[in-house]
Amino acid sequence: MTDGDRGRDESEAVPQDGSRRKFMVVGAGVVGACVAGITIVPAASILTHPLRVPTTSGSDAFIPVGRLAQFKGDKPVKVDLYSDKVDAWNRVVQVKVGSAWVQQRDGQLVAMSTVCPHLGCAIDYDAENDKFLCPCHDSYFSRAGEVETGPSPRGMDSLELQTEDEQVAIRYQRFKQGTEDKEPV
Repeated sequence: MTDGDRGRDESEAVPQDGSRRKFMVVGAGVVGACVAGITIVPAASILTHPLRVPTTSGSDAFIPVGRLAQFKGDKPVKVDLYSDKVDAWNRVVQVKVGSAWVQQRDGQLVAMSTVCPHLGCAIDYDAENDKFLCPCHDSYFSRAGEVETGPSPRGMDSLELQTEDEQVAIRYQRFKQGTEDKEPV
């Protein structure tokens, strides 16, 4: 057997069309695409969730603040408002969203925000003078929430209040500061 004969015998034993190699390459590509799809589809679903589903909540509902009996009397009562907040992938339970002053006025229960309409400082109640006070810039407000002195452009912001089965609830809302008009934020 010569060297030429050996080369011919070996070449005749291996098919020249490469169909097995082509099958393996295509098969590996299909398996790779399936593995990538299995990974990419859930990841894409998670990443696009905020675009497909409403992702924030918690600010438009009435928040329970206590029983009607605790607001009887002639002095304002400060209440803190807690609500669940949902934002994109996070849910935080019982987050303080704000505070309000609740008081009896002309036989009706009313609620006013503790946020000063001037620059957003916290409004306190001055029991000695029977007025509300923003200590940041010395704005004084009457018990009805009207501006008496100071730079505040409007009176204290009223909040929606409802009473049901002796339970008091407030719809908390923030308003634009530094304007004469009460504009929700």
